[in-house]
Amino acid sequence: MNKLLKSLMLLTAIMLIGSVVVYAEFKGSSHSNRELMEENIDNKQESGQLDQQEKSTLQAIAEVIDTENRLFPVQKSEGLYEGFILHWDHKTADFDWKSIASPAAPAELFSGDVTGDGIKDAIITLPAGYGTGVYLEDIHVVNGKTLREEQVEDAVYAAKKWLVLGTELISQEELLLNHIDYQMNENEQLTALIGVATSPLQYVGELALTYVYNDEKEKLMIDSISYTAF
Repeated sequence: MNKLLKSLMLLTAIMLIGSVVVYAEFKGSSHSNRELMEENIDNKQESGQLDQQEKSTLQAIAEVIDTENRLFPVQKSEGLYEGFILHWDHKTADFDWKSIASPAAPAELFSGDVTGDGIKDAIITLPAGYGTGVYLEDIHVVNGKTLREEQVEDAVYAAKKWLVLGTELISQEELLLNHIDYQMNENEQLTALIGVATSPLQYVGELALTYVYNDEKEKLMIDSISYTAF
């Protein structure tokens, strides 16, 4: 009995020492990873490159399926993402965008040649607000060749102007544009879908605004607007 007890005590001691060693290694590894992430972000800001170590440390919040094109947040604070890193076709660029950080309203990353130069551009949608009957997005388009952010005409301003001039909804009062969703259509065109409501829970229809790139203005401009009544 004494031998069995001693053996059990010895085994317990060995397991305890092993656990301490594993925990120490894990804790040290986590600390090293945090330092590595901070160092990589600093290096990236200087060189504009996102290496393999950084990609494995930062967590992407959006990606294009079957590619290495990904969107990484720089930091998260009080429910907001502040700053983003875009890795696109083996190139990297930084942007000072801000966004809500919530799984209920995820960021999205699309690929499409919206500038018409034959190279896929990055289309990023970031949640700007959500709640009962409300969902708002910010749109960012990054040129796939230069990684320069392109100008995009304000969809809400264009929608409000259309509502004032349009005849279908002229009898409605205090129309709300509380739902804005940017998508890519079947023709690889950027579109803005805007819900038209008379109250937060009473939608009467939807506006679809289609963008076309204007070479002279170097800007994505709204080319057409259509309305579908519910």
